[in-house]
Amino acid sequence: MKNIFFLLILFGSTVLFGQEDTSSLRLSPSNSHDLYIRFENGIINAGNLQFTNQANSAIQGFEHLQKAYGIELLRGIQLSEEQFSAMEEKEALVSKTSDKVAILRSIFQIKIDNPTNENLYNLGLQLQKLKGVVYCSLISAEAIKPPADIPPTTSNYQAQQGYIGANPGVNMQYAWDNFQTGTGITIRNIEYGINLNHEEFVGTGASIATGMNISTDAGLDYTEHGTCVFGVVYANKGTYGVSGLAHGATAMILYPEWQQSGYNRINAVTQAVANAQTGDVVIYEMQDTGQNGEYVVAEINQVVYDLTVAGNAIGAIIVAAAGNGSQNLDGAYYTSYMNRGDSGAIIVGGGSSNTSHSKLYFSTYGSRVNVQGWGQNVYTTGYIPELNGFKFSNDFNQSYTPLFNGTSSATPIVASCVAVLQSYHHSLTGTYLTALQMRAILQETGIPQTSTFQGNIGPFPNMQSAMQKVYNDYLLEVKSNTKPTFSIAPNPATNFLNIVASPEFSEGSSVAVYNNLGQKVLSAHLNQQAQIDVSNLAKGVYFVQINSKNGFSATQKVVKQ
Repeated sequence: MKNIFFLLILFGSTVLFGQEDTSSLRLSPSNSHDLYIRFENGIINAGNLQFTNQANSAIQGFEHLQKAYGIELLRGIQLSEEQFSAMEEKEALVSKTSDKVAILRSIFQIKIDNPTNENLYNLGLQLQKLKGVVYCSLISAEAIKPPADIPPTTSNYQAQQGYIGANPGVNMQYAWDNFQTGTGITIRNIEYGINLNHEEFVGTGASIATGMNISTDAGLDYTEHGTCVFGVVYANKGTYGVSGLAHGATAMILYPEWQQSGYNRINAVTQAVANAQTGDVVIYEMQDTGQNGEYVVAEINQVVYDLTVAGNAIGAIIVAAAGNGSQNLDGAYYTSYMNRGDSGAIIVGGGSSNTSHSKLYFSTYGSRVNVQGWGQNVYTTGYIPELNGFKFSNDFNQSYTPLFNGTSSATPIVASCVAVLQSYHHSLTGTYLTALQMRAILQETGIPQTSTFQGNIGPFPNMQSAMQKVYNDYLLEVKSNTKPTFSIAPNPATNFLNIVASPEFSEGSSVAVYNNLGQKVLSAHLNQQAQIDVSNLAKGVYFVQINSKNGFSATQKVVKQ
């Protein structure tokens, strides 16, 4: 360790906090940090953590720093070769690219003998000067502040959830009235905790990711934050309590940053992204620190950014909180972050709960913030006393918080819209929207921010307009690919479907009815006309497909009342 003092003199002491951000290397007001490094491709063998032959000229000076600081390299992205390969296959299939996931193989964590903030920061500065190093990135090793009824019968609070209805809400009621609740979509949430024993989640698809746990050191102000978020998205739609905007989703899974093994944001993001499937929604209920310790988007950290790019490349949609630091991401301090380019994430700002949809004072803002959600007055599950949280009948598992706020409340509102729209699009087309397509729909059909003089946080989602656009785009696609077709009457139907097909569907054709999960529930023969009894089907959206013996096929949606 005697060489460290010499190196500090040689390279100069640094201001550790609040200076202009000229690189991806930043220190938060945390007492401890982890240092990550990304090498150029081919510099290091990820299998044995040894430098390759081509690295000799690129990493001159590394050995000197390694001896001075006692550097040990560890795999930065803790995935098996099988997991990497699976992600790369998904990237090739979904994005037709091959370089986004590969970047993650070149990220490593650096351990040193004396990991003070000053030593890590100065080492990062020196490593970034080496030719073969793409960046060094520091991330806090301490937790960052998060942006069936059981007796007695809980009161019904849905009337207090103004964000469900039409403007100033997102009009999720319109989606529900059209049987759209997020069916088939898995939602993955990254933060600190959840009360799975809450009456709104027992018997649902709410869970903690396999192999992960919640730290017992995380207090209620951390863990109940997650209970609030889950409630906005996934609370049971019943006659009591609150109702989750996307309550019909297949599952909602927590990926805890803070486990019994310690606090590790990179691991939580890695596991959520690596396990995501095409069409999944990943929520970043996280913020990081920017200028003067004020809160901004989590992807300001370069490793989180690279993981976000990879997640979108494999077909997931990442919805991320802008942060509660009232920071202008277009300001000079954030130039290096903005110059990285668009990660593909949908960034959410905190807006008012009235029809003005104006920026609230705390929300980080700027051109990179895409859409807004309610940043105040969100009625949901969980017990946060300072936000008027209460326990119904003094039961912790029947607790509710009426004033959940910040970009913490705005983000799950938008994420719910994404999940329900994704489900609806898939039900029509059998395909999933990309993150950029989803973002464009939300922005184009959203209710505009009334005034941007305090900073842009984007429009507010309007589910009715968004769903109508998805449907109209689907019709245009069908018309542009003119094929044999058929008519259905009545639609919506109660007892029978009367089908009249075009001449291509002559004798020998067949008709099948599928539910939203793609399961065949009815079938019949067709000779240009047919009548099908649907009286025993449950209410909902179905798809009628007819096939001719000559290979012609056509599909239409029908609603069973």
